[in-house]
Amino acid sequence: MSILQFLKKRFSPLRISDPDFGSLLYMRIPNAPERSYWECEWNFPRTGTNISISLPGDESGPWEESRQFYFEAVERFDQILAAVRPKLDEVFMEWLQREVPDYMFSELRLAGFDLQESRAQPVKWDITFETTGKKWLGISIPFEGESPGDATVDT
Repeated sequence: MSILQFLKKRFSPLRISDPDFGSLLYMRIPNAPERSYWECEWNFPRTGTNISISLPGDESGPWEESRQFYFEAVERFDQILAAVRPKLDEVFMEWLQREVPDYMFSELRLAGFDLQESRAQPVKWDITFETTGKKWLGISIPFEGESPGDATVDT
């Protein structure tokens, strides 16, 4: 690798245009290249809103398992919402002293998905929401496979 290529790779992140996800930016992790990933804003078909997503992969692009995860998330979005509702209710009770409304998107916005290990079994990922009311909360719920963990709240 020439010094010019080295400098370009180091200071100018790789970008590609993906037919499914749009403009992707490569986030190279020098000390752990196997943890490198692509990120983008994707118009999530089920909500019609732009969300942040991460797709593990290498410099050639996202791994097929990463791509498949998001296509499947679209199909199983109702099951994902059913799994996170009790965790969201816990957050709302602690921070807002009430439950999540029946139509959760009247007070929540899907902010994104973070896929950490698309090739692991079970797959490790997070789903993130933001409240839209007077009090802003960032709510991240980790998953191992289909099992949600405890929510983390940012204020």
